[in-house]
Amino acid sequence: MYKNVLVPLTGFENDRHALEAAFLAGWPFDAHIEAFRVHPEPMQIITGAAVRQFGSRSGNQELIHALERDALHHTALAKSCFETFARERLSAHAFGTAAGGVTATWKEIEGQPVHDTVAEARFHELVVLARAPQYGQFSTEAIGHILVGCGRPVLLVPNRDVTTIGHSVAIAWKESAEAARALTGAMPLLLRAKRVFVVSINETGHQSEHLASSAQHLVSQLARHGLAAEAHVFAAQPHAAAETLAREALKLGADLLIAGAYSHGRVRELVFGGFTRQILGACELPVFFMH
Repeated sequence: MYKNVLVPLTGFENDRHALEAAFLAGWPFDAHIEAFRVHPEPMQIITGAAVRQFGSRSGNQELIHALERDALHHTALAKSCFETFARERLSAHAFGTAAGGVTATWKEIEGQPVHDTVAEARFHELVVLARAPQYGQFSTEAIGHILVGCGRPVLLVPNRDVTTIGHSVAIAWKESAEAARALTGAMPLLLRAKRVFVVSINETGHQSEHLASSAQHLVSQLARHGLAAEAHVFAAQPHAAAETLAREALKLGADLLIAGAYSHGRVRELVFGGFTRQILGACELPVFFMH
């Protein structure tokens, strides 16, 4: 069960989507939601100023002050977003008790956003992240570091209102450790789903009996959990597997996609594979990732 859900906030509009998704995912488990804001420490701001100085006409000191004001502004926006969520979604005692057993609290620290989010995430069963702007704290690369470093499943939420999560679930299936691990991590949500689709993507352009057999094998395994899943194999053009997967999952009516997160390289902490990068950038569904 997901009893402890972490929602890192950035101070952008999509914080609202992340908090709502955390509520929807945590509702069946009477979860506690921790809204977590890491205000950049001074050295982070100075480093950011040094990087941005190359493209700026401002003096370094002026730029540092501007970045400090910007960080304070986004921290205030993040807290305001949480307070609105707590007031509107939870009961009158919004900061301790809640409707349906869900509770929520605010936690703010000063530090290194990615590093401290990874550390905090290890104490939670689920992390819910919105797709922040690339110039924000949680770029694609930052999400990758969190996903690899925290050892917990990450629910990535699109920049739109989400009204259901887990009623109709698509599983991106291939015979890999990453896909199997994601499936295990998502079982609490899967067991409550009304519809489940096992989706495999064939990039060869030919019929693949093995893909169809593998998808059907997983359907049989899920039936032992009481899940009446359907197997689907779709053909995709080379290098278009992620786009095809996202499109077909939407057509099936899924409100959640479960996918393994694939990476390359051992020297760097994470270099995303092309498939995972495309899913991160293109999918309009909430995506449950586990590395």
